[in-house]
Amino acid sequence: MEMDRVYLMALVAATIEATVCLVGTRELWRSLTGGKDRSRRLLILGAFTSGLLALVPIFVAAGAVPEQSEFTLLHPWIVMIYMSLHIVMTLYPIAVISPGWFNVKRYFLIFLPVTVSLISLILIGDNWTRLYNSTEIWENAGKFDVLLRLGMLFIMAPYCLSLFAVHYNYRKTSASFGWIVNYSVGLSLLCGVHILYMLSGDSRLLIVLPILAALFYWWSVEFELKERLEPDEEVEEVPETVPEELPVEFGLWTRIGIVMDQEEAWRDPDLSLGDLAKRCGTNTTYLNQIIHGETGTNFKTFINSKRIDYVSRQLREHLGLDIQTAFFDAGYRSRITAWRNFKEIVGVTPTEFRKQLYP
Repeated sequence: MEMDRVYLMALVAATIEATVCLVGTRELWRSLTGGKDRSRRLLILGAFTSGLLALVPIFVAAGAVPEQSEFTLLHPWIVMIYMSLHIVMTLYPIAVISPGWFNVKRYFLIFLPVTVSLISLILIGDNWTRLYNSTEIWENAGKFDVLLRLGMLFIMAPYCLSLFAVHYNYRKTSASFGWIVNYSVGLSLLCGVHILYMLSGDSRLLIVLPILAALFYWWSVEFELKERLEPDEEVEEVPETVPEELPVEFGLWTRIGIVMDQEEAWRDPDLSLGDLAKRCGTNTTYLNQIIHGETGTNFKTFINSKRIDYVSRQLREHLGLDIQTAFFDAGYRSRITAWRNFKEIVGVTPTEFRKQLYP
């Protein structure tokens, strides 16, 4: 009775995952443009593949697909499929973090484990060791085919963690560093649960895994379609500069002015109160007091006013400038946040503002 209940809940979870992934795939596909950014296509590939995989137990339950005659842990082709899927989902944020980073050589190196594993599985054929419980995995760990499958399984973890090693340049990246961290944590959590299931075969994880996958893809698609702000035009690459030490004899407000107006620190989408305090040679408490005393606002409003002032000037001076490009240059990476801040400060939306300038 308990197993029937777990099985039913697993089917419900798989249905949720399939629905989220396939609907998300459809919406992403509809939004595709002919731009140079290939990240959305990678997310489509990952979501579509996950949706199809989630349909398998549903089809089995409906009798449309024959049920596996025996349950074995670390089935080589299942491990192969999920390893490839995790690698694809690692490529998506890399394309967001560093557009244009991929080339033929890098694609070859990234997918080398997949190629080696595929050739090995073809050579092994049906002569792979059947494993029925976790104890048998470790008892047979010295066998080539078992070692290969364990390698395929655990290689997913360093791929997830490698996202933190990709060079982050906020002038080119169409996402904040906070989003990159959240995505990496979410993907690593999925990877960990998947590894645990493949090693234990715990049927309860068949409920947890699809729900986590559904939440992960729902969040990723929402970000891609509604939040992520990327310029339609190619952004000119500006070399990163190291802030110079400011003379201590300068007053704090003068130092803030240099960092904000000359170094344009407000362009950094990840600029925090602590970052600005460090660059100005003070602490966050005193910095907050000075900003409030000089402007009557807090740090967040102070930064947003700098960004919106830049955007409005750009829209005045350049008739054909894409609004998203202006927001991107100003340090915004969220479309919703940029539009909301503009209306709060200027009083109208960017579109209405442009119509007032050029009726």
